[in-house]
Amino acid sequence: MNVKEQYILSKCKTKAAYSAKLKRPRKINLENINKKFKVIMETKILLVLEIENVEIICHGHGELMFKNCEDHDLMEKIAEKIYSVGLEN
Repeated sequence: MNVKEQYILSKCKTKAAYSAKLKRPRKINLENINKKFKVIMETKILLVLEIENVEIICHGHGELMFKNCEDHDLMEKIAEKIYSVGLEN
């Protein structure tokens, strides 16, 4: 299955940000993501990343929160990059 088919990108309930959620719940590998992207902050359950001047909160349960970004195509591109690294087995 292609990465783009595995998640949904939508406005959060609060409408303050966008989030990408996996259609089928699964954990993502934060360690792999940490090695590939610029990490601003790291905890055991999430990473805060900066990719193409967009701040992304990457949760271990698979949700991505995009802060201060309205560019849907850019968020799709970033989500695909993150999931392709984090969902590797």
